[in-house]
Amino acid sequence: MKDFIQYLASQSRVPSPAVNSGLDDALTHLDNTLAGIAAALQVEYIGPYVGVETLKAHAMVIRAHEWQIHKPTWSMKICSAVPEANYRAEWPAQGASRLRKQLIVKALPEFFAGYTAAVQAANKLDTPAGQRLAAINTQFNHG
Repeated sequence: MKDFIQYLASQSRVPSPAVNSGLDDALTHLDNTLAGIAAALQVEYIGPYVGVETLKAHAMVIRAHEWQIHKPTWSMKICSAVPEANYRAEWPAQGASRLRKQLIVKALPEFFAGYTAAVQAANKLDTPAGQRLAAINTQFNHG
């Protein structure tokens, strides 16, 4: 998908984002993009809640997730937000259920605003990855 950010930003503004192969493709591109940005910045961020039946059961989290055993990698994953789970990664955005994907897409403006603020607080917004993040945030929150 050529401009997946613009597509996701527009979908985040509609009442019910369309869950289809285009959305899956865009979320996959977003996952790959965020993995690169997160690895370069290494700033943890606990983002918006995206639980389906219980909103606060899951959150969008940037950190070094142990997605593969003994191989932590920086990325954004949908994590269990219950205290004893310590934000254990459960799904990439594109691997979530149809209902959760809609919640994820609707939460993207809040996610990018918060992540950008966390990166700014860590004094990393002026890095190339920080600038890329700021540009994405602009598309979601000022576009």
